[in-house]
Amino acid sequence: MAAANAPIAMREALTLPSIGINQQFITFTHVTMESDKYICVRETAPQNSVVIIDMNMPMQPLRRPITADSALMNPNSRILALKAQLQGTTQDHLQIFNIEMKAKMKSYQMPEQVVFWKWITPKLLGLATQTSVYHWSIEGDSEPVKMFERAANLANNQIINYRCDPSEKWLVLIGIAPGSPERPQLVKGNMQLFSVDQQRSQALEAHAAAFAQFKVPGNENPSILISFATKTLNAGQIISKLHVIELGAQPGKPSFTKKQADLFFPPDFADDFPVAMQISHKYSLIYVITKLGLLFVYDLETATAVYRNRISPDPIFLTSEATSVGGFYAINRRGQVLVATVNEQTIVNFVSGQLNNLELAVNLAKRGNLPGAEKLVVERFHELFAQTKYKEAAELAAESPQGILRTPDTVAKFQSVPVQAGQTPPLLQYFGTLLTRGKLNAFESLELSRLVVNQNKKNLLENWLAEDKLECSEELGDLVKVGYTPDYLFLLQTILRTDPQGAVNFALMMSQMEGGCPVDYNTITDLFLQRNLIREATAFLLDVLKPNLPEHGYLQSKVLEINLVTFPNVADAILANGMFSHYDRPRIAQLCEKAGLYVRALQDPDIHFKYIEAAAKTGQIKEVERVTRESSFYDPEKTKNFLMEAKLPDARPLINVCDRFGFVPDLTHYLYTNNMLRYIEGYVQKVNPGNAPLVVGQLLDDECPEDFIKGLILSVRSLLPVEPLVEECEKRWNRLRLLTQFLEHLSRVMDYVNRLDNFDGPAVGEMAVEAQLYEEAFAIFKKFNLNVQAVNVLLDNIHSIDRAVEFAFRVEEDAVWSQVAKAQLREGLVSDAIESFIRADDATQFLEVIRAAEDANVYHDLVRYLLMVRQKTKEPKVDSELIYAYAKIDRLSDIEEFILMPNVANLQNVGDRLYDEELYEAAKIIFAFISNWAKLAVTLVKLKQFQGAVDAARKANSSKTWKEVCFACVDAEEFRLAQICGLNIIIQVDDLEEVSEYYQNRGCFNELISLMESGLGLERAHMGIFTELGVLYARYRPEKLMEHIKLFATRLNIPKLIRACDEQQHWKELTYLYIQYDEFDNAATTIMNHSPEAWDHMQFKDVVVKVANVELYYKAVHFYLQEHPDLINDVLNVLALRVDHARVVDIMRKAGHLRLVKPYMVAVQSNNVSAVNEALNEIYVEEEDYDRLRESIDLHDNFDQIGLAQKVDGSSPLPCQRRITFTKMPWRQASQSGDRDLAEELLVYYIDQGKKECFASCLFVCYDLIRADIALELAWMHNMIDFAFPYLLQFIREYTGKVDELVKDRIEAQNQVKAKEQEEKEVIAQQNMYAQLLPLALPAPPMPGMGGGFAPPPPMGGLGMPPMPPFGMPPMGSSY
Repeated sequence: MAAANAPIAMREALTLPSIGINQQFITFTHVTMESDKYICVRETAPQNSVVIIDMNMPMQPLRRPITADSALMNPNSRILALKAQLQGTTQDHLQIFNIEMKAKMKSYQMPEQVVFWKWITPKLLGLATQTSVYHWSIEGDSEPVKMFERAANLANNQIINYRCDPSEKWLVLIGIAPGSPERPQLVKGNMQLFSVDQQRSQALEAHAAAFAQFKVPGNENPSILISFATKTLNAGQIISKLHVIELGAQPGKPSFTKKQADLFFPPDFADDFPVAMQISHKYSLIYVITKLGLLFVYDLETATAVYRNRISPDPIFLTSEATSVGGFYAINRRGQVLVATVNEQTIVNFVSGQLNNLELAVNLAKRGNLPGAEKLVVERFHELFAQTKYKEAAELAAESPQGILRTPDTVAKFQSVPVQAGQTPPLLQYFGTLLTRGKLNAFESLELSRLVVNQNKKNLLENWLAEDKLECSEELGDLVKVGYTPDYLFLLQTILRTDPQGAVNFALMMSQMEGGCPVDYNTITDLFLQRNLIREATAFLLDVLKPNLPEHGYLQSKVLEINLVTFPNVADAILANGMFSHYDRPRIAQLCEKAGLYVRALQDPDIHFKYIEAAAKTGQIKEVERVTRESSFYDPEKTKNFLMEAKLPDARPLINVCDRFGFVPDLTHYLYTNNMLRYIEGYVQKVNPGNAPLVVGQLLDDECPEDFIKGLILSVRSLLPVEPLVEECEKRWNRLRLLTQFLEHLSRVMDYVNRLDNFDGPAVGEMAVEAQLYEEAFAIFKKFNLNVQAVNVLLDNIHSIDRAVEFAFRVEEDAVWSQVAKAQLREGLVSDAIESFIRADDATQFLEVIRAAEDANVYHDLVRYLLMVRQKTKEPKVDSELIYAYAKIDRLSDIEEFILMPNVANLQNVGDRLYDEELYEAAKIIFAFISNWAKLAVTLVKLKQFQGAVDAARKANSSKTWKEVCFACVDAEEFRLAQICGLNIIIQVDDLEEVSEYYQNRGCFNELISLMESGLGLERAHMGIFTELGVLYARYRPEKLMEHIKLFATRLNIPKLIRACDEQQHWKELTYLYIQYDEFDNAATTIMNHSPEAWDHMQFKDVVVKVANVELYYKAVHFYLQEHPDLINDVLNVLALRVDHARVVDIMRKAGHLRLVKPYMVAVQSNNVSAVNEALNEIYVEEEDYDRLRESIDLHDNFDQIGLAQKVDGSSPLPCQRRITFTKMPWRQASQSGDRDLAEELLVYYIDQGKKECFASCLFVCYDLIRADIALELAWMHNMIDFAFPYLLQFIREYTGKVDELVKDRIEAQNQVKAKEQEEKEVIAQQNMYAQLLPLALPAPPMPGMGGGFAPPPPMGGLGMPPMPPFGMPPMGSSY
């Protein structure tokens, strides 16, 4: 599958060697990653150190000289936990440091060695020793607390993980140990699950586990789930499973149903095992990662397999959840830090298309708000609506991915449904469902509010607004504002309880309302602070105090105060931004000092002013001058006024303040009025000549003598800005004449330049430039041959490149050309600039020239320039750009010549750049020269030079290159070359399927089969090739399939080929595969279900005796009866030891074909089964084969002898019939027959045979048939009274009971008669108004001999016989 369409995307976040981590330290014991924020690496060479890698800026690792045995970064914050063994002991010293505050938080000396530890929450460390597990909190000064003792199954295990569920009520410890002796390479996994509440452990076999929370429908509380992966060896078979179970099911609530699924490891990964498991809480997906780099992805709710792929060619030893993206990080032995994420654009389509699991696709889309299931969701919505299942439709719309159903059309659809009397309107059902799941959008909020307003239930709006359930809009405001004033304070308090950030947003919304905020800012702030929501209060105040108004001074102070006390760094940032200027500065300065922000404390303007004031009053003028010059925190206006009032003898402090803060006129007026003229001259001449016009203007206003002003102007001459000076004098019309001499002086400068020679040319030239006398300056520099300065004047001041070029041609100096070139380059005249740089022989600006030339696309000129540059410097950039420039102008021969010469070009980078910009011919030259065969191959593919691409791929010999060339050859229909490439790909198990899909997607079936057939003969041919070829035969060449299966049965992945044969309906081949895979039940079923193709009698006989499901035996009987009745006895003979013969006879009897299986019944009659005996006897009677009937009766006595006797032909001689009956008929059959004569004849028979016990048993069993006088007579005559005595006792007991019953009935009848008579007498007495008391009738005395019956007789065993079941006689001793 192409990576772009895969449901899981993999990328390399970084490689540890690229940031200086030595390969020897990339191991499980040196690298830790507790979350997606930090990686921690412990180094022991060249010195002991700990490297902390922040994943937000991984290329800037923090390395600290620390010696430790283990180091863990906190999952959330910059807190480091260190563990080190104390020398000479088995004790470990544990320490926790706050890196930002550079302070130790806690330390503890463990009395035993910690073999594994991990952050199980941001506040809690889990510590595992050889015997126990402890928890250590970073808060307070608590010591580690023992949680439980390690179970026996973890003895001698290496602990690799420890986790807790979100509630910290369930803990799991995982370890691994060497494999069993019969499979030592398969590592064992053991797990100990511990319940904190129950204080109980359970030991399980598992390699990896993780906890998750899941909401079961109908249960408002989330269920705690644990998922774990196992791979075990059982009876020589490797069993790999994923389990998902609920922990601590909630009584009376719907629970999560246990799920399990297979983990299918390819044959080449038979000894691979899971090393980690991560659960994406964002998408409810389970990631199982194995040591050899396999990734299994399963759905948490259903344990359905979603995806499997190899993500790393190197062993993976560490993973961590990537919470924000719903994926995970993995680190392998090479040092790659890989990140896996869900491909949100493809996963839903993949599940619905590739897996054909529409239900899972929709659930994934709803769960992760993913695209891809829109059509399915919309169709389902319309189905529910058509079925009037409005509640279900509302729930689906509320959960629809990306809100595709939360539209006005959906609202209109619910509105259109007629409302049934006594039922909730569907529209309200819809809105109610939305409200339970979150916030309504603007349109939904508006429609719901209309309903509420129409029903005059505006109080509901307050609640919903308070709970942040509605999205505010102008339309909504217009709807509710008429006659309605919300209680904003109540709303804010309500929101605060559940959603602090929502409360901030609500407060800011109030602050922007027309007419001002309805709640005072200070009240809002106090509401936040009462709940210790300092960050939220700060966010609110920073936003509303942006205008920096004086009336907000109290709130400015407040926000600074609360942060200086709790979060000084936040207060520091506020002060640094200069947001506020009206706060209580002394108070804030004191708090800054207490918080350690000493610089901020000193930034209080009042402090600085008081310092200046104190220094001035104590005569420390130098300190006043320094502070006024260096400090930026005093109040300029206040300080200026103070210094003027102080009248210090030294005016420099005042000059500093006025010059820095623009008080020059005030300064001039003060100095002039206080006769401090020398300070005016010093300021203009030495401090700031540029402000001379302002000084002159103020002096004119102060009516200063003109001579002083003229002298002042002339003293600075060229340093004086002319235009501002003229402007200042123009403001005062009568004073322009003051500048006449100065301006005349300027007009004579050029004349002086031309006439005079004996002056300091450089200095005068610079003065002319400063005086803006640019032409004079140019003339001066040119006169003194200062050509660089001269051309700079032309370029920088006069801004004439043409004159500069002309001047450069005239002087022909490299430095001049260099200045011209730089100016031309700045102006975008790239070709001209390059020409100038060449004339200047200047290679210093090559980076700027290269950049400009590429932007202007002037590569011909750039080649000339770079050839000049590389003569002066050996820079990889220069040589690389020269090759690139050659390629851009198609000078390929120059490239070949250049790379053969000594050069320092980065040829790999150049080749990649040429390839990326589709300069393939040039790239081909580079890659061929540097022997980068992989890139050469793909370059030749781009050039359609497929033979050369194959040759290059052969030299590269990498799977990726072979695939690129192979697929290109397939697209170009170069199948011979494609096959050469393909043979080098399909030997890799992971790449085989991709090649097969590529061919099949393009309809190249024959070519693909040819490729696979050629692959069978490869030395490295593996099971996947043989299996894939079998699948292809099943799809496209079924005539070859059976031969292939028989030839390579031992080298096939039979389950995969079984699926293919089943899909393509190749029943004969499918049967053969089932037999090879020992799936005899499926084989037998396939044969019977598809007999026209799959049935073979000999094969079926071999299969049916091996099935595990016994019902298949009888299905086979039916099958043969219907389709092959002539062979049914053959099949039954092989099943004789396995079937229930009675059931077989019953099947045949119901089918009416009992005679058909006579040979089978004869063969199994030795088992003396009643049904078989009776069936055969019945056949013998029907056939009048009395010899065989007699033989059957004599040898097999388990049959219905009475029934047989009745069926015997009436024409047979009676003596024979009786003899047969008496010989084999026991007393039980005699009792069942109901024949008195037969029973009494049987008694006589037993007397004749001298079988006394049989005589007694017959009496007992045939009690109902035998007459008492006959029994007693026979017993008395043959001296067998003792054996008849039980019968006699029972007989007497029975008849005594009958007499007693009769007596009882008679007494009851008499009592009833007397009672009736008494009742009649009472009626008569009542009628006569006489109350007579009649004596009660006494019951009749009992009759002699009627007192209660006999005691039960002793068991029959007392006579030397075994106890007999009571068939004909009632139970002994039963009551009446």
